[in-house]
Amino acid sequence: MPALLILGLSGQIGELLDTAALPMPALALSRQPTSPPRPGVVWQTGDLASFQTGPAFAAVLSLGPLDRLAEAMVAGRIRADHVLAFGSTSRWAKAASPDPSERTLAQRLACAEESLAVSQKRSGGRLTVLRPTLVWGVGRDATLSRVAGWARRWPLLPLPLAAPGRRQPVHVGDLAALALRALSLGPAAEGGFDLPGGESLPFGTLLRRTVAAAAPDCRLWPLPWRGLAAVGRAGGWGALARLGEDLVFDATPARERLGWAPRGFRPVAADFPRRA
Repeated sequence: MPALLILGLSGQIGELLDTAALPMPALALSRQPTSPPRPGVVWQTGDLASFQTGPAFAAVLSLGPLDRLAEAMVAGRIRADHVLAFGSTSRWAKAASPDPSERTLAQRLACAEESLAVSQKRSGGRLTVLRPTLVWGVGRDATLSRVAGWARRWPLLPLPLAAPGRRQPVHVGDLAALALRALSLGPAAEGGFDLPGGESLPFGTLLRRTVAAAAPDCRLWPLPWRGLAAVGRAGGWGALARLGEDLVFDATPARERLGWAPRGFRPVAADFPRRA
């Protein structure tokens, strides 16, 4: 059995993970058909609900849903000396959302982190939880890539271009690189870390730069962000309700202990590839 178990390698972070730089041989568990060969990785088709390991792994790198990993570890189907898992700052940002489904997501993330911490403490293992902010970079995110798709389809796109709520978008490639580094840091990487991107800017500016990169010929029509935010609060649409809110997180712990140094938000067309 390889020393490292990777979950979610077929996802957006895994897409940019340099498996040739992995510190140990890896087993990648995936529900999807086996991907093309990648250095240092053996693929196994399956999911966490049915996966059962014998000896403990040296490490688990989870790039997929945090709650499913927590369920498998609490049930004892996976054991590892070090668990490095991606969560999300949605744990904090969506805890008070007017959207019940977003509040549920925030609660699931919080419960999963707590369950993993208890499981690892009981077994004497270490836990690293990485919480990215707004992810971009390979066209598989649900926010900026969606805007890019609209801009490519529509010659005139209405957007809340003056929305002042600050965001810190983080590139998938920076997350993949940090995951590799954190696997080798030992006890210094233990704990939970928020991972904001290298630039804090108004949401309206994010929208402008996204459209400029993906569809420079698209014309933008400004929408009144205050009205949209009011509609969001009344109708329970969290994304609209937060147009004026700053979602800004402290990168100091990740910078000092993990060497976190992400890029700013300067996208080009290749950062929003067309997906089938």
